[in-house]
Amino acid sequence: MLLKSRDIAYLGVLLGLNQLFIILSSIIETNTIILFAAAALIVGIIIVEFGGKAGALFYIASCLLGFFLTFNKVEIITYIIFFGMYSLVKYLIEIKIDNVIVQSLIKLVYFNVSLLAMYLVIRMFINLKIFWWMILGAQILFFIYDYAFTKFINYYIDKIKPKVRK
Repeated sequence: MLLKSRDIAYLGVLLGLNQLFIILSSIIETNTIILFAAAALIVGIIIVEFGGKAGALFYIASCLLGFFLTFNKVEIITYIIFFGMYSLVKYLIEIKIDNVIVQSLIKLVYFNVSLLAMYLVIRMFINLKIFWWMILGAQILFFIYDYAFTKFINYYIDKIKPKVRK
């Protein structure tokens, strides 16, 4: 995958924006989830522009850089396990499977597995109690996030991409 200098500069700017969202997530404690979601959207843009392999490399770079730059190392686990990876998982599921119901079920399974992984890892550092209504609320919020993610990527493809990448 040979890239032009313009592409490398574009990737660098998007990685900087991605890291800005990740760093701000540890500074502005009340908006951590929203800022991680915004950082994950940047990974989605990379996948749209350069494909899945570049998206995976960008995700790895953003996780490594984010781990070293962020102030709260426990919170970055949420980005690494779910938000950043979800862009790649969503891309692979939607490319490989045509049935929307099957796509939604697989995404929900991925969300629940990542939720369990986050819980197990974070529980090593923080005493955390989970109730059934929290899990149910998380499921609903996940579907809202997936819908918003799709809407943003479609908006990017239709409106922003033609203006930015000439």
